[in-house]
Amino acid sequence: MTHLIFDSLTETPTIIATNRAKRTDQTGAVSSVVKGEDDGVCFFCRGNEHLTPPTLYQDADPWNVRVFRNKYPLMDDHEIVVHSSEHDKDIEDLEHESNVKIITAYLDRMSFYGSRDKEVMIFNNRGGKAGASILHPHSQIVAAKGFPGLIEKENNSALHYFNEHNRCYWCDEIQQARQDDRVVFESAFFAVTIPEACRWSYEIKLIPKNHKPNFGFIDQKEIHDLADVLKATLQSYNTLFNRPDRNFWIHTMRYEPYHWHMGFIPHIKVFGALELGAGIWVSDKATPQDAAIQLRETGVFNSIST
Repeated sequence: MTHLIFDSLTETPTIIATNRAKRTDQTGAVSSVVKGEDDGVCFFCRGNEHLTPPTLYQDADPWNVRVFRNKYPLMDDHEIVVHSSEHDKDIEDLEHESNVKIITAYLDRMSFYGSRDKEVMIFNNRGGKAGASILHPHSQIVAAKGFPGLIEKENNSALHYFNEHNRCYWCDEIQQARQDDRVVFESAFFAVTIPEACRWSYEIKLIPKNHKPNFGFIDQKEIHDLADVLKATLQSYNTLFNRPDRNFWIHTMRYEPYHWHMGFIPHIKVFGALELGAGIWVSDKATPQDAAIQLRETGVFNSIST
C-alpha cells in the first residue's frame, strides 16, 4: 500500500507508491511496462469489465460511465471514472448528456466519501506528458480525511483571507479578473479565468459564481451549465495547441470559507530547474491578459448561453 511522508524541513508531502511502477503503459509515461496475456487490450472498454476491479458505480446497463477501484492506487481510496464506453472520445468530443453523466458520477462518489467524513479530489490526466498511462479517457478520484499540500494551503489561506476581509477570496477573484481583463468566458453560473500569478502559461481557473464550498452542493442547472463550460474549456486548448496533453482537477472542501473550483493546465512546456529546485513557477508563453484574449478568440465558447 502507499505511504505518505513529509519533508522534515519544508513539510512538503510525498506519496511513496512503488506499486504504480507495475501499471500497463500505453502512453510512454511509465518506465516499467507489464506485458501479459491481456497486452493490447483496453481494460476500460465495455466488455472488458473482468479485467478491472469490480464496478462501484455505473450510470446504466449497458453502461456509459463506469467507476471502479484503481488497481494501482496512490492512496487507500483511489478510483477510476471511465468517461464513456467510446475508446477514442473524451469530454470535449462527447455530447452534452454524456458529460452530464460524467459529472453525475463525480457527484455520486463525492457523496459516498462525504458520508464517511472524507474529503475528495477529482483529477484528470490526458497523455503521457500529463501523467496518463492508459489511453482510454478517464478521470481519477482520491479520498482521505484531509489533503496536505496545496489544498491544505488553499484552505488555510481562504480562512485567513475571510478573517481579514470578511469575504471569500474566490468571489473576490472573479471581480478582480474582470477588472484585469483575465476573464476568458462567463456563463450563467461559471467564470473561466486566467490566474494573475500563473504557475503555467495558459493555466485556467473555472470558478462557480454562486459561492459554495463543496462541489457536491451544485444543483441541476449548474450541472448542465458546467457540462457545457467544461467541454468548451478543453476545446479551447485543443484549438490553440492541437489537442495537447493536459490536466484538470477539482478542488473542493466540505466546509466554509472554501469555494470549490477547477484548474486546468496544457502541457506546452517542460519543468525547468527553477520550478523544480526553487519552487518558483515560470510562465513564459503569454501574459494572463494575452492568454485570456487568445482563448476567447478560439470561438468555442460562443455557443454557450450567458
